[in-house]
Amino acid sequence: MKLNLKLYIKTIWYSFFKAEGTPGRLTPKRFFVLLLIFFLYPLWHFSIRLAYGLDMLFYPQVKSQNIEKPIFIVGNFRSGTTLLHRMLAKDERSTGMKTWEIYVAPSIIQRKFVHWLMKINRLIGNPIGKIINSFEKALRQYSYMHPTGLNEIEEDGHIFLHTWSTYNLFAFFPFPDLIDKYIYYDEEVPEVQKEQDMAYYQEVLQRHIYANNGKRFISKSPTYSPKVKTLHKKFPDAKFINLVRSPMMVIPSSVSMFSNHWKTYGEPEGDYPQAAQDVMRKQAKHWYIHSHQYLKTLPPDQYVMLRFQDLVDNPKAAIENIYERFGIEMTPEYRQILVEETEKAKQFTSNHDYSLKEMGLQSQSLSDEFEPAMKEYGTETPLIK
Repeated sequence: MKLNLKLYIKTIWYSFFKAEGTPGRLTPKRFFVLLLIFFLYPLWHFSIRLAYGLDMLFYPQVKSQNIEKPIFIVGNFRSGTTLLHRMLAKDERSTGMKTWEIYVAPSIIQRKFVHWLMKINRLIGNPIGKIINSFEKALRQYSYMHPTGLNEIEEDGHIFLHTWSTYNLFAFFPFPDLIDKYIYYDEEVPEVQKEQDMAYYQEVLQRHIYANNGKRFISKSPTYSPKVKTLHKKFPDAKFINLVRSPMMVIPSSVSMFSNHWKTYGEPEGDYPQAAQDVMRKQAKHWYIHSHQYLKTLPPDQYVMLRFQDLVDNPKAAIENIYERFGIEMTPEYRQILVEETEKAKQFTSNHDYSLKEMGLQSQSLSDEFEPAMKEYGTETPLIK
C-alpha cells in the first residue's frame, strides 16, 4: 500500500493556491473542509497500513487466497451499474464490498474488531446503531442519486482513495488537471503507478474474499471503464459486464451528480459549473468506446454488453443471460429473488428530472457528439426535449 505522494502534494497545492475561478474556490466553508480532509487523511491512511500489518501477523494465509473469476461491472456514471451490482450481490454465493468495509474496515483485523464492538454494543442497548441510523438518514438526503448506507454494497473503486490514486478524487477536488490521466488510465497512467495500484487492489480483494469464505467477488466502478485492459492483465480469468445507457441521460445526470458533490464540499458559483459539463463529456466519450473496443476482443464467456433499458425492463432476463454467458449455474433461491426484483422494477418511477437548458447542454449537440460512440454499440441516441 503506497501513497501517491506526488498527486497528494499536487492536490494540496491546487486546493490552496490554484482554486480561484474554479468550483473549488477557497471560501471559508471550503477552507474548513480542506483542513478537515488534509488533517484526517494521513491518520486514516496510516491506520489502514497499521491494520494491514496486523493482518500479516495474525492471518498470513491471506497472501495465498485465490481470486477466481472476479466479475467487473463497468460503464459510464449513471448507467445503472449500482442497480446491477446490488442485484448480482443478492446471490448468496457472491460478495461485494460494503461502504463500511471500504471506509472503516478494509483489513481483516479491523473487521474482527468492528464485529466484536457491535456485539458489545447490542448488549448495552445499541447506542452505536442509533448513531449510525441518524447518520444514514442524513446521508440519504444528500445521496439522492441512489440509496446509500454503511451496510450497502458500494463501489469498490473507492478503495483507491486509501492511496490517493483515483479519478474519484474529482468529487472532492474539482480540478480537471489532477485527474486527467485517470480518464485515460490504460494509456496515460505510468506503468509503475499501474503496478502499484493493481498490487494494492489484489491485496484488498484477497482480504475481502478470505473474510467472506472464498465467495465470488463482484466489483462495480465506472472509474474502471478506462482501466479494463489493466484489470484484465492483472486478472486474466476475469469477466466483464459493460452497461450502456444513452448519453442523453448519462451526461446531464453526471453533471448533476458532480455539481452536487462540489456544493457539499464547497461553494461553487452557479448550480452547474462548466467544469462538470466539460469533463463529463470528455470522459464519457472515451469510456463509451475504450471499454467496448477492448472487451469485445475477449472470449464470449468473459464479456457481456448490457443495455440499461434491457436491465430495467426485465432484470431477471438480463441477469439470466449474464449467468448463461459466464457459465454460472443459477440457484432456485436466486431465481426467485430475481422474479421479485423484476416486479419491483415495474413499479419504479425515477424522481430525477434534468433541464439541459439550465446546464448549458443541447440535445442535438449531444446526439451529434456521441453518434460515433453509439454506433460502436449499434445503439441510437434518443433526444430529450
